[in-house]
Amino acid sequence: MKKYLLSLAVMAMGSTLLTGCLGDDSNSNTPTEIPVTKGVFIINNGSSYQSIDGSLTYINYATMTPSAQQNVYQMVNGESLGGTPNDVLVYGQKVYIVGSDENTIFVLDARNSKELKKVSTTSLLGEAEGRTPRRLAAFDGKVYFTTYGDGDKGSVAAIDTTSFALQKQYQVGSHPEGLAFGIDDTNTVTLYVANSDWSMGNGSISKIDITSGSVTNSEYEKVKNPQEIAVAGDVLYVLDYGHYDSDYTQHDAGVYKISGNSVSLVVPNATGMAAAGFYIYTFNDPFGGSEGPSYYVYDASSNYLAKLKLSGDSEHQIVSPAAIAVDSNTGNIFIASRQKDPDTGYPSYAMPGFVNVYQGYGPNANPGQFVESFQTGVEPHKIEFVHGTAKIQFQ
Repeated sequence: MKKYLLSLAVMAMGSTLLTGCLGDDSNSNTPTEIPVTKGVFIINNGSSYQSIDGSLTYINYATMTPSAQQNVYQMVNGESLGGTPNDVLVYGQKVYIVGSDENTIFVLDARNSKELKKVSTTSLLGEAEGRTPRRLAAFDGKVYFTTYGDGDKGSVAAIDTTSFALQKQYQVGSHPEGLAFGIDDTNTVTLYVANSDWSMGNGSISKIDITSGSVTNSEYEKVKNPQEIAVAGDVLYVLDYGHYDSDYTQHDAGVYKISGNSVSLVVPNATGMAAAGFYIYTFNDPFGGSEGPSYYVYDASSNYLAKLKLSGDSEHQIVSPAAIAVDSNTGNIFIASRQKDPDTGYPSYAMPGFVNVYQGYGPNANPGQFVESFQTGVEPHKIEFVHGTAKIQFQ
């Protein structure tokens, strides 16, 4: 049986990402619960160079007409998220936000964004190992996060979701970024970590056996600057940023498939990716590129790669893609972008951005067709969905 890809945020916690069919009993009088998307959180980095703090945007789908609310954390809690919030994760009834500059995990109530706790990563792990938290994942009642630390080795730590106390700590490779869980055919749970090595060319993948706690660090010839991981069983799909030469030309960026010791490039030239079901969606927008961004979709079940053409967005065209995510309930693709600076004609890293919604692959869908657009804060960086259920009555 073919494995579905787990999302980058491990939203399904070991289950498949694509929802099952609703059944064929259309005459049933019993209300049926269906999965729905209640809203979307977007973390905005801000701009440290312009002294602009990061912020939290929320798109509310509970209303008849979805609306985007800006500076949600500050509006609700009366203070800023600080510099460079880097990741956001919804798990259970809570929202977790990584404050990289603040060395803090902010914990919010998912229903109203009220702060429940600030977790100091340096208090948990020490001043050296707790510095610069980066990314989040969750599994089995624990939230895991990566930290750069001060040395050549990074850390992964786990906290519980009630007391927020430290449960586990693991040493991994240099400058860890994205992490994701995989469950293989023997039901062994492994946490995979992309160690970027700060783009110095010696990146690696750490594998943490959740049962035994053992950590294995593996280097692969073609994977030098890994940033994100999606998992299908024990097969990895890794987004690697590659490197730039002295002329600022991009080399070797893309999505690499790792199966055992075999490594193959399945999506050339990619600088962003999101996974849902069998599909991996990517964008490519290298620094200094003159051709504009490009988009592809890779079907992991058939190893088929196709170009994704965006359409219908002439009034909201993507200028410089900054983040991508897929709503596992609807299949819609969310792509966040910077605005164009009217004075320079180049993408602005100090102006509020925006996020466009497009149809993805699915029944009766027109892939790449524009749906709607919302404003975000400065430097939108991570998109996270709030899922729930709703009862419907078939007639």
